[in-house]
Amino acid sequence: MISDIASISIGVILLLLRVAVVFLLYFFLWQVVQVIRRDLVSPHAAPVAANSYGQLVVTRSGQSGVVVGKVFPLNPVTLIGRSPHCDIVLNDNFLSSEHARLARQGDVWILEDLNSTNGTFLNGFEVSGPAEVHPGDTIRVGRVELRLE
Repeated sequence: MISDIASISIGVILLLLRVAVVFLLYFFLWQVVQVIRRDLVSPHAAPVAANSYGQLVVTRSGQSGVVVGKVFPLNPVTLIGRSPHCDIVLNDNFLSSEHARLARQGDVWILEDLNSTNGTFLNGFEVSGPAEVHPGDTIRVGRVELRLE
């Protein structure tokens, strides 16, 4: 009788080990598929065509859900905000519907805060009036940082 109980216990343990190995195998395969899917959806997978006006690149996304490295091509006048009719739409609760304007004047970009609640920052300093922006400068709106290129 004791040998019957021992053989049943060993059989149960072996069955549980087999189930655990199969579970771990499927979990590993699921993780591999997730990594491949993430790489295929990455903004680096398809480079954006060069824009004659330049571009803003996300360097810090906060909680907006925007991928770091995402590129936003610029227009001669580019509105940044939460509103769907803005040129750069960011889903950040700290952004106003029309937060800031980036406009090309000759060879210089001019950044203006559009009376936003939380302000617009250029290289860490709050913008209180029109401010010149140069390539490499960092613009922060809400919790999102963008670099001019």
